[in-house]
Amino acid sequence: MNTQIQNLAMISAVLAFAGCHSNKTTTKTERKSETENVLSEIPARKKAETIVVEGTVKSIFNGKDGFTANIQTKDNKVYMVTVSRANLSDPKQYRSFNTNEVVKVNGDYWKMNDEDHVTVRTIL
Repeated sequence: MNTQIQNLAMISAVLAFAGCHSNKTTTKTERKSETENVLSEIPARKKAETIVVEGTVKSIFNGKDGFTANIQTKDNKVYMVTVSRANLSDPKQYRSFNTNEVVKVNGDYWKMNDEDHVTVRTIL
């Protein structure tokens, strides 16, 4: 009798634990399609436009790992150019600019708050 009660208790415990476990398994294909659905809702990022800026350095703002210089071109357009070793295609090109120095840079153009910005990739 005692053995039967033990067996019954064991079977009950196994059934209770088995009932708690969900049998639903997600395959890699299902997970991939869920990810693709989420990614399809994110707008595609536009490739950055690359431009060359040549002009006179009007001001310099030093940062943690580089600096931003306001450069005024001959046609009086002002660009905020950000120069850092991390963004340069060749970090050995990195150098500081001086106020009133004429410089020429190449980089990725972007706009924020009606200001023209360039992330410098090459100092020419």
